[in-house]
Amino acid sequence: MAASRRSSASHKTSAAETATSTHAPHTLNGVGDKSTAESTPWLLVDAGNSRIKWALAPAVRPVEWRAASPSFLASGAVDHAEWRTLATQIRAGWAALVSGSGGKAHFAPNTAPLAIGQGGQDEGFICPTPAGVWLANVAGDAAEQAVRMTLQTLWGMASADWLQVLRASKACAGVRNGYHTPTQLGSDRWASLIGAHAAWPGEHLLIVTLGTATTVEALRADGDYLGGLIAPGPALMLQSLAQGTAQLPTLDATMPSGGQDFARNTADAILRGCAAAQAGLVERSHAQLQAQLGAPVRCVLSGGARQALAQTLTLPFTEHDQLVQAGLYEVALRAVGVDAATAKVEHAAKTDASASEPRDAEHAQGGT
Repeated sequence: MAASRRSSASHKTSAAETATSTHAPHTLNGVGDKSTAESTPWLLVDAGNSRIKWALAPAVRPVEWRAASPSFLASGAVDHAEWRTLATQIRAGWAALVSGSGGKAHFAPNTAPLAIGQGGQDEGFICPTPAGVWLANVAGDAAEQAVRMTLQTLWGMASADWLQVLRASKACAGVRNGYHTPTQLGSDRWASLIGAHAAWPGEHLLIVTLGTATTVEALRADGDYLGGLIAPGPALMLQSLAQGTAQLPTLDATMPSGGQDFARNTADAILRGCAAAQAGLVERSHAQLQAQLGAPVRCVLSGGARQALAQTLTLPFTEHDQLVQAGLYEVALRAVGVDAATAKVEHAAKTDASASEPRDAEHAQGGT
């Protein structure tokens, strides 16, 4: 969900823009109304360095869908070490969706894993076949195998043909890859660029993702990706001090540092120093991009460690919690030929009242 703060494939798939779903959508009774879900959802999976995140997205783009604040039908996350509970979590989200009790909830239960091939039949619910499955993976072959085992648990051997693995390409969904070798760009960064461009079309963007690593991406309003930066994330910075020195303690990046002043104890000095290093990278990059483009640039913060900058960053910024999944959704819809034209046709058929519903007002200081 986006918010504004101030200071505050295993089958090797082809390039994302030419990949297609390997099976047709299926009807999912009892999920929303006809304008929001006429078929079973897409399953979108983001395997990052620390966690595997997932989301269920409507196979038909709802008229009111906004990439800046995506209304996924259900979502969740598991640590890599707990990947065996991923099938249980997805099944719980799907069951709540079908029953109408999900409320677009985020699922992170500490529950026992399903047996491989069981699919939860003994509990009276079997997940419908998804409209498609997309994966952005930067965690290596083991993570992809974990996802494939999860699909097999829920849907059996047939699911081996469903997974579409995102690879960075020269262009997709209005974004043009500025890397000299486009395929070298990480799939999570590529998906984030696509998601951010869909969320704020026509705006220059500095996209900052704080996780195990901190990445900074420069995206021009016309979709040209100008390049990026990679640095250690907040936790890695803290760990490097603890491991590379004899007497400094190991600290958690989520610990409050107490502010921006010069610290008067060692723990705060470490926390504030690392936070200032992260903020300095972002603020310098933002100033450089604004000077280069000669126009305002929206700073977008994403990633599980972005709270480390909440009390330190002095420029306006917009938060987005699911940029990778938002980008995967844009790729998935285009892969099967579903684009904004569909929404426009549906929108024209609606009443004047619904057609005139106000959109979010543009913000003056970094986001809504």
